[in-house]
Amino acid sequence: MSSSELSFHFAHANGFPAGSYQALFEALPSHFNRLHVERFGHDPHLPVNGNWRNQVQELIRHVQKENKDERGVFGVGHSFGAVITYMAACEAPELFRGIILLDPPLVVGPLSYFFKFAKHTPLINKLTPAKLAQTRNTSWPSNTDMEAYFHSKALFRDMDKRCVRDYVKSVTARKGENIALTFRAEVEAALFRNVPHNLGKYKGKLKCPAVLVTGSKSKVCKPQMYKQLMKQNDIEHIVLEGGHMFPLEYPERVAEFIQDKLIQWNT
Repeated sequence: MSSSELSFHFAHANGFPAGSYQALFEALPSHFNRLHVERFGHDPHLPVNGNWRNQVQELIRHVQKENKDERGVFGVGHSFGAVITYMAACEAPELFRGIILLDPPLVVGPLSYFFKFAKHTPLINKLTPAKLAQTRNTSWPSNTDMEAYFHSKALFRDMDKRCVRDYVKSVTARKGENIALTFRAEVEAALFRNVPHNLGKYKGKLKCPAVLVTGSKSKVCKPQMYKQLMKQNDIEHIVLEGGHMFPLEYPERVAEFIQDKLIQWNT
């Protein structure tokens, strides 16, 4: 692998398989070698558990197995994927050359104690979208216009139509007379319920360059949280246009940012 080539691992948001980001991937240079797990949390040997421990291991093992670049990989993650990318880079620094964290849902500082308690009560369903995930539709009649169905939902309303189409392709499949969800609702709910409250343990552990990107309209990655994370490790912060789902709202703009940053780090 030449010095101009590079490898990066992309970790998706909860409920959004890697295939949902196809428009973003296609906007990146062809010499960028992408690694990804299509659906985190679905490996029966690594079920969802406390503080996403198994999902961090799933990411680390995938990089160890698939990466052919002896220099390591760059990590890019969105939402849930950003958090496990951060933890993986802290736990296995030898594998990562730099990380880009796109609007991670952070629980840092005093709030972490509250979340630790809430996880043992029904309160966690109110603090996270776990209840919505648990009770969501998972099957539809075969004649349903799935793109129109999802585009009408608030979470998808501002997304690029290509990204909604790619999401539908990657998250649904024909099952008999119906269309079924392939990202299991119980996995999605379990991931929400186990959002890490132990990020403080990684203070001073990050050894590679890092940038945390928040959406200008996002209500998920809050200043009081990301500022505390930035105090724990040396992390740059920038803002890009859009809400929490900005990588699927403006895929080309986000791809351009990722490209510029990875080329900068690769020199």
